Amino acid sequence: MGASTDGSLPPIALLVALVAGSLTTIVTFQLLRYFSRANKANTGHVQITPSNTLIKNIFIGAVGFLIVWPLVQITSLLGGAIQFQFTGMPAPTVGHQFLETIREQGNNPVTWGLVFTIVFLGPLAEEIIWRGAIQQGLKQIGMPRAGAIVVTAAMFALFHWGAVPEYCHAVAVPALAVFGFALGFLMERTGLLWSSFTAHALFNCANLFLFSMLPS
Repeated sequence: MGASTDGSLPPIALLVALVAGSLTTIVTFQLLRYFSRANKANTGHVQITPSNTLIKNIFIGAVGFLIVWPLVQITSLLGGAIQFQFTGMPAPTVGHQFLETIREQGNNPVTWGLVFTIVFLGPLAEEIIWRGAIQQGLKQIGMPRAGAIVVTAAMFALFHWGAVPEYCHAVAVPALAVFGFALGFLMERTGLLWSSFTAHALFNCANLFLFSMLPS
């Protein structure tokens, strides 16, 4: 989708690609849920998630974010310290290509579109793919739950390799792996994607807030 530091798409093209990719994932997921529920209704086994369960999962996701956020930051600091010790190169202040794009764009509709995508559409689509499809798929082919969480978290972290600037991989990738593990645990603990989505959205929102506090 252009999330690469080696020649990214123009901002408007990046926004269109991200929105299109996210909406395609979300719509496909909703269609599959619809047909699954229709099939269960025909057999008399349909279940509807109560609203209080939804609220509870969102609350669990928020608490999970508050717990894992310090661990992610500690992992980032350790990764940066190890990198500096062996290479003498400090990690960049901004650790994701999207943040650099927003910095360059300033305050305009494309910027706000990217913010909305990063905070809402992107996390929802990613949780559907990683925790909803890949993690559950690994379990269905016989992998233990803990193994599925670890493998999915590692894949999730490595998938972001191209979006991380040079000399930032030792900081970002281990931190994303820790975060991915927490998201996988939340999904398995609650049985719904709402918990991991909430934590993911808050994580991205927190990073955007910290980025906005940096001097331009």
